[in-house]
Amino acid sequence: MSKRPLRYYFIRVKGPGSGVKGEITNPCRLIAAVCLLLTAYCFTACAPKVISPPPPRYEEELSLDDIVTRAGKDIQVLKAVADIRIEKNGELIEQVNASVLLQRPDRVHMKIYKFGMLTGDFVMRDGELHGLEGWTDTKLGRLAGEIFHAVFWWDNLEGASMYSTKDAYIITTLNQVIHLDKATLLPVMQDINSSGHTVHVTYSGPRNYEGFWYPSNLTVSTDNFGFGVKIERLIKNPPLSEADFRVR
Repeated sequence: MSKRPLRYYFIRVKGPGSGVKGEITNPCRLIAAVCLLLTAYCFTACAPKVISPPPPRYEEELSLDDIVTRAGKDIQVLKAVADIRIEKNGELIEQVNASVLLQRPDRVHMKIYKFGMLTGDFVMRDGELHGLEGWTDTKLGRLAGEIFHAVFWWDNLEGASMYSTKDAYIITTLNQVIHLDKATLLPVMQDINSSGHTVHVTYSGPRNYEGFWYPSNLTVSTDNFGFGVKIERLIKNPPLSEADFRVR
């Protein structure tokens, strides 16, 4: 397509006294340009919008074992790319990107990026935080553990009890209370008591990855800190190497 200005195709009118009332520089080009504009409009304005299907729905009443099995019993490893907002007393203090690798039963490897540069790299294993590179912030270390429990919410449910309401299943253990959407089995919120701290997690924005539905937005609140985690991409059971959770 010609890159000449659009005015090249239209009527050129000279001012009074010029002796020229008006002329069409190239009528064929004018018609072609108008057709292209109309076609582009039709494609953009009239094209059908693609709507993502909703999560599958479960109509029957389920037992706790059924819920755990359907939630993701076959998942051992999850890898996520996320944006993280860090707030203190309701004020934004930091915004970073993160690559997070989670392996059951308790391993987390988190890399923190700021403006595309690696600023922190740490591993949580056996309940201990190991700094590998850059700064290791204890609040981010705590967040890594809370992300693990928020994502693998169906772990550590030994001795749990459950009851159902019209819209939710509510699962209670000694240290946590989980609310699940009764129709989709996706978590809605969770309260965790850990090391003398109460952690409140809310979930939203369901997304689908190869048939695995997960909440793409997590809000984690503990003490006077708040973390907003937006999962941009998630991979289920990626292959691991020996270096993924290696510590010094």
